[in-house]
Amino acid sequence: MDTQSIFVRGLRVDANIGVHAHEKGRTQPLKLDAELQIADARFRPSRDKLAEVFDYQTIRTAMIEVVRDGHIHLLETLADRVIERLLAMPDVVSVRVRVHKYTAFDDVEEVGVEVTRRKQP
Repeated sequence: MDTQSIFVRGLRVDANIGVHAHEKGRTQPLKLDAELQIADARFRPSRDKLAEVFDYQTIRTAMIEVVRDGHIHLLETLADRVIERLLAMPDVVSVRVRVHKYTAFDDVEEVGVEVTRRKQP
């Protein structure tokens, strides 16, 4: 099966995330990236119309909705929930999500996780 990639990189969000007491009750800045492999057969624009392609706005919206669903303890849980939401979309074959956190340590630029999953047949 032929696929094509579509991505959203550097989505900046303020998230209720963290396991430590000082992280609860406040938001923290995160950056999220998502890359989707989608089935290519349906997405070949012959008329140069948005309806002929996978609209990346739907990816951005799904990512924001997951963040706004409420407090999450772990970056891994956030990544997993984003992947589940994106894999549920029609024609999505696989998803890779990265979550970047900037406030974990004063002497580290960022920490994060990257998770990749394929849709089960």
